[in-house]
Amino acid sequence: MIITVTTNPSIDRTIAVSDLVLGGVNRGDLNAIDPGGKGVNVSRALSAFGAKTHALLICGDLGRQWFGKKLDALQIPHHVINAEGITRSNITLQEADGTVTKINEPGFKLTSAVLNELRATIDGLNLKGAWVVLAGRLNPGADVNTYRDLAQYVRDRGAKVAIDGSGPEFRAAISVKPDLIKPNQFELAELVGRPLKTIQDVISASRELIDGGVGQVLCSLGKDGAILVTSNEVMHCEPAQAAVGTPVGAGDILLAIYLGGGATPGALKDAIAWSAASVPLPGTAIPTPAQAAAVSVKVNEVPLDTRELAEVH
Repeated sequence: MIITVTTNPSIDRTIAVSDLVLGGVNRGDLNAIDPGGKGVNVSRALSAFGAKTHALLICGDLGRQWFGKKLDALQIPHHVINAEGITRSNITLQEADGTVTKINEPGFKLTSAVLNELRATIDGLNLKGAWVVLAGRLNPGADVNTYRDLAQYVRDRGAKVAIDGSGPEFRAAISVKPDLIKPNQFELAELVGRPLKTIQDVISASRELIDGGVGQVLCSLGKDGAILVTSNEVMHCEPAQAAVGTPVGAGDILLAIYLGGGATPGALKDAIAWSAASVPLPGTAIPTPAQAAAVSVKVNEVPLDTRELAEVH
C-alpha cells in the first residue's frame, strides 16, 4: 500500500488562450480541470498503474465536496479532512505558440486541530510496511518542521517514508533520514548548497545525502530523464525522444510509478515512460498503460558524459 498525504491540494485548471494580453480581457477554453497537489497526483498515477493507494488530503470548506466526488469517480480510496478556508486553484494558461504561464494560489492555513485530525486518520490505517508519501509545498504559515514531524510519526508506526518537497520544509525533513526523496535538479541543488550542471554533479550531490542517511535519491531532470542513486547503485534513464508539451505533474508520475513498481532500480524505466507519456497530455492528465508502453526509454551507462543539463525549476 502507498499512502499519500497532501496538506495543500489544488484544483488544477488548464486554460487555452490564443494570445495572452496583459492588462486586457482574455477569453479562453477550459482544456482540463483535475484534482491536484503532488500527493493527489501520485495517488491518481498509482491507481492508473494498478497499484494500491490511499489518499489523505486536507481541503478547505470550498472545494472539499468537489475533491471527494472526483476521487470517488476515480475509485481512489481516500479521506478528506476539512479545514476552514478555500482550497487553492492552480491555473495554467497555455498560448497557441506553446508558451505556458502558471498562476498558483497559496492555499489555506493549517491549524493544530486539523493536523491532530490528520494524525488520528493516519492511526486508522495499517502502516506496517506501507509507503507514506509526503509531497508538495506546505500551506502558508505552516511550521517548517511539519513534514519532519509527520515523517517521524508514520515511521514510528512502521511505515517507509518518501518525500517530494522543496524549500526549508524539505531540508528540515531530511533530518529524519527518509527512505526515499524525489527532488528535481534545482531542489537537489538547494539541499546541497551549490549548482548542479551535469549528471555527475547530480550523482555527487545524491551520494552526499545518502552518506547522511537518506535511503535513495530519485532526481528528476526534465527532458534529460531521471537519475536514481542508492547506496550501491546509480542508474540514469531518459526518453529516447524528448516529449513535447507541458511537463506539469510529470515528476509526480515518475515518483508514483517508481514506488508502484517496487522502488527498485528495475522500476525506473517504467517510471520514465509513464512520466514522459504525460507531457503531451492536457493539464495533469494521467497516461494510460498503452500510452506509457509506446514510449521508448534509454538506459545509460555510468559513468556518464558531462553534458550540461537543462535548467529545471
